[in-house]
Formats: sequence, C-alpha cells, structure tokens
Amino acid sequence: MSNHIWIGMNARERKILIDALASIRRIDRGNVRQIDALTVKLIHSPPHPAITVGVHGGQVQWTLGNPFPIRVCDYDGDHEDLPNVDERGQHCRIWFEQGSNVKSV
Repeated sequence: MSNHIWIGMNARERKILIDALASIRRIDRGNVRQIDALTVKLIHSPPHPAITVGVHGGQVQWTLGNPFPIRVCDYDGDHEDLPNVDERGQHCRIWFEQGSNVKSV
C-alpha cells in the first residue's frame, strides 16, 4: 500500500483546514511540529496528482506519477477464459498494479 494519498478539495476547503490548524496550533503546544508539517503540506501540495498515461495502439503501455493502485481489465480472450466481470457486465481478467509500476499492460 502506498503511503501517499490524495484528497480532492477546492481552495475554500483547503483554506478552512489551514485556518483550523492555525487555531489548534495556538491551543495544542505539544504538537506544534506535527501541525506545522501538515500545514506546509496543505500550502505547498499540488491540487491534484500529476499522472501521465502512455497509450499506444489503443492500449495503456505505462504510467508515471500515479501513487494509486491501478485496476487493469484485460478483455482479450474467449468468454470462458475471462474469469471476471467489469462494472459494465463485460467479461475480462482483472488484476491490480501498484501505481507507477504499470508497464506493457
């Protein structure tokens, strides 16, 4: 499991969290370093992960910058050879790859 997570939030939500951390920092002097570290993350983190997906011939060949596990659905094969079903009801083979390690899918 990756130790990076992404939580989507807009600028207003980010400001609310930063303001809340500033208020807590004044009260909770024992955790100042942890609060400051989290504040720095919120202020300097990009608004979304920079994920690049390389596609060639209609198939994903690689990914970069993806901190999340990727669910791969392979639709090649005979109906009886495909053990899984995707969310659209299509038979396929499904497995997970860890983030940027996806190559030649």
